[in-house]
Amino acid sequence: MGKRAFLLMLMLVAVVCVGFVSAGELALPTVFTDHMVMQCGQVVPVWGTAAPDAVVTVEFAGQRLSVAVGADGGWMVHFAPLAVSAVPQKLIVSSSTGACLEIEDVLVGEVWLCSGQSNMYWELGKKKGAERTANHPLIRLYKTPRVYAEKPLKRIDGKWAVCTPSVAKEFSAVAYYFGRKLNKDLNVPIGLLQSSWGGSSIEAWIPMNGFKGIGSLTGIYERVRKTVPSSPEYKKEFSAYLKRLEKWETKSRVLFAKGEYISEAPVFPGDIILSGGHKTATKLYNGMLHAHIPFAIRGVIWYQGETNHKEGMLYTDKTRAQLNSWRRLWGYDFPYLFVQIAPFKYGGERKETLPEFWEAQAEIVKTIPKTGMAVISDYGSPKTVHPPNKLVPGTRLALLAEANVYGMDVVSTGPVFNELETLDGALRVHFDVAAGLTTRDEKPPDWFEIAGEDRIFRKAVAMIDGEAVILTSEKVSTPFAVRFAWNKVAMPNLVNSAGIPPSAFRAGKFPPFKNVALESIPAADGYRCVYRIDIPKNADYSKAIPEYVVDDSRQEQGPFSRVAYFLELEKNDGSRQYIFVSMDKFTDDIRKTGIPVALSGAQFIRKVGRLTVRSNVPGVEQCTDSDGGNIEFLSGNYSTKNGSGLPNASAETFDFDDQPIGSAPGYGCMQIHNWKAGETLLAINHWGNKGVLDVGIGNAAVGNPDWTQSQSAKECKRIQLTVLVK
Repeated sequence: MGKRAFLLMLMLVAVVCVGFVSAGELALPTVFTDHMVMQCGQVVPVWGTAAPDAVVTVEFAGQRLSVAVGADGGWMVHFAPLAVSAVPQKLIVSSSTGACLEIEDVLVGEVWLCSGQSNMYWELGKKKGAERTANHPLIRLYKTPRVYAEKPLKRIDGKWAVCTPSVAKEFSAVAYYFGRKLNKDLNVPIGLLQSSWGGSSIEAWIPMNGFKGIGSLTGIYERVRKTVPSSPEYKKEFSAYLKRLEKWETKSRVLFAKGEYISEAPVFPGDIILSGGHKTATKLYNGMLHAHIPFAIRGVIWYQGETNHKEGMLYTDKTRAQLNSWRRLWGYDFPYLFVQIAPFKYGGERKETLPEFWEAQAEIVKTIPKTGMAVISDYGSPKTVHPPNKLVPGTRLALLAEANVYGMDVVSTGPVFNELETLDGALRVHFDVAAGLTTRDEKPPDWFEIAGEDRIFRKAVAMIDGEAVILTSEKVSTPFAVRFAWNKVAMPNLVNSAGIPPSAFRAGKFPPFKNVALESIPAADGYRCVYRIDIPKNADYSKAIPEYVVDDSRQEQGPFSRVAYFLELEKNDGSRQYIFVSMDKFTDDIRKTGIPVALSGAQFIRKVGRLTVRSNVPGVEQCTDSDGGNIEFLSGNYSTKNGSGLPNASAETFDFDDQPIGSAPGYGCMQIHNWKAGETLLAINHWGNKGVLDVGIGNAAVGNPDWTQSQSAKECKRIQLTVLVK
């Protein structure tokens, strides 16, 4: 066996042994240690390992429970809801084998999981002297060590500690301030279970099955599932690799004996190994969370998003995957309170990218039950991704908990957009939670913009009117839409009586945008525009959403049954080519009809019904309601290998029946074909990474028929794509 292959085999063996605990040992997870806090008012599980077939007895707060140990050495009991207690008690666990464990100084109160990335991990001691007053005997802290793993680990090496200055100094500042306020206002013991890692992605905290069933996350699910040794894909690829390795070894021994040259060992199939660290899907769940479950908690506070901030609405889907899986594993729908990330300049990035992410975070509260968002745009700093004032997010998270979890009469959010009213030459924005609406600097409200029929947003003059704001602009005679704080560095001054600002938002409905295809194509009658974009010759959408000139994907709410694409190419010589292609819808999500970038979750290889084609390009077959249509919408790489078994497709060239390979993002393609005619109708490729686009109408005259690797955008002065539905 080659050296590389031998080392890989050793790695596989090592992974199997990580976190192993003898089934015969009486043991508890390390989330049960001295100085811990047990959750009050709900069923509390206690679990561990012991000798198979022994009987384990657990005693606490007057309850005594016994359970037989399973054949696998595992056991679990469930205490009835416990009463709050600030008096230290003892948790006693004993086995019929004679082993006994005693956990000292146990309190009963409110326990919260505190997770996320750097702004949650940010230690209290980073602000000089902040820990000096952190003497709170009734607050207990647990800091989970930072570990990522390929599979769920059985144990975590951590322990609870009483909140003292020396302990709090190295603990999450946001979590500390959250717990301090709850301890003061509720007058109960508080347990804070920190599990966070700077720079981590949200998908790293999600178990594999959390991604299952959410269309936009199917690619993540399949990539992770392929790395599980019990999966069919893993078994197939690893078995094939071992056969190649065995063949190579046999041949190499013969060549070695003859003194001849030996080739390199076969390359290990890397896609069956979950490579990567704290940004890799499932790895932090495996290493830093799995072993804590199902420790009883009241809820979760979460501060994360900078790593995922370019993803727009995809982040809402990932949060849904996170919460669905966490709540399922814990067995109940606990509250989930999170911090909306602060304004930050993010280099040369589009000013709208961060507001689009803020919008996605706000969507979490609208669509997922028992969630709440703390807005901190008034205390951020566009110059640092780590706002230094952690008291504000910690306190606002506590206010959310007090209002929504503990039923206290407190104002927990800033003004929340409710309704947009159209006036004569003005707009009135109505807010909820807007008592005492004012500005923190006594100046008129800022960061409001309005737009008319031309869809160009212009700065608005804003005036507070009770619990609403009236907006006008000399440059917009008939306004249709508003947006607020729609800039990555926006720190608006509008607040309510609690001094909390609103979240960024946009609202309003424009008149339908002109259907440009109608100028040339009668068949486009009745279609309405969803997207329009002028695509750069060197577009790179690997980590960004395309900048659409028109984006009515969120405004467009009506049902649709047909989707159409109108591609116009203005060549360098001044000539103009166009094609209109319509078909039965292939998705119910109108947001997935645009360019299928990785962040959109739009990935389609399938036949489409009732294909209609109109074009001015010679050779393109015109048709109406044909059954010969198919699409290849991919954000990753693809091969010439025939994937759908379509007649007359070539396995030697890129054409109308290619197959995706590898992970996304990658090369990227948006292709529509008439497979019965063996024809590419529309192709826009190579926007998934850096380079010159491949774009064309009809089959390419030379090279690959679907224009792959043609770099044909060099021949174009303008590339405009319009997406329509009806």
